[in-house]
Amino acid sequence: MRARLPLLMLVSCCIWSSASAQWHLGLELGINKYAGTARDTSGTHVTPHGGPGGGPGIGLLVSRNWQRTGATLRISYANPGFAVSGEGVHVIDKTTGVLYEAAGLISTRVGGIGPSGAIRIELGPALHLWNFDGEYRARFGGVGAAAYEWPVASRFVGAIRLEGAVSESWFNATELPPEFERQLTWRYGLGLGLRYRF
Repeated sequence: MRARLPLLMLVSCCIWSSASAQWHLGLELGINKYAGTARDTSGTHVTPHGGPGGGPGIGLLVSRNWQRTGATLRISYANPGFAVSGEGVHVIDKTTGVLYEAAGLISTRVGGIGPSGAIRIELGPALHLWNFDGEYRARFGGVGAAAYEWPVASRFVGAIRLEGAVSESWFNATELPPEFERQLTWRYGLGLGLRYRF
């Protein structure tokens, strides 16, 4: 009997852990701003900065939450375009510069607002595929976010997220003029999502 007791406890814990976990399927709309990527070091250009422009994006995600922790896989699409900017000048070409992103996030609950709202911190790796004039560039980076989740209806959860991401420059070294240097590509975003719990 004593030999079976640890096994019974282990099985009970596994069943309880599985029952307490919840799957979420969600859709997220966001607005993004980018910085970095390429910069003129000579000071001779009117628009010394070049990189992704910004704008809206859309993402699909699937997540699994336990008591305080969670794991999320998110696939997103955006058309930030290509932008050049400088003193009072900001021009975006939306005919190029499409972004596909895949991110894997681990989250932990750090607080709450009200009886059922949850504040989460998320962190994880990301893969950026940037289509620039028909040529795809793959860049690895990281994503960090703070999110607030609240119940909307019986099985629906709303979420708002403040997010930051960083990766290496989306330009190749051979395609920039010699006076330009590559920089890290930064992305800042605000997203609003709706998730279905099942």
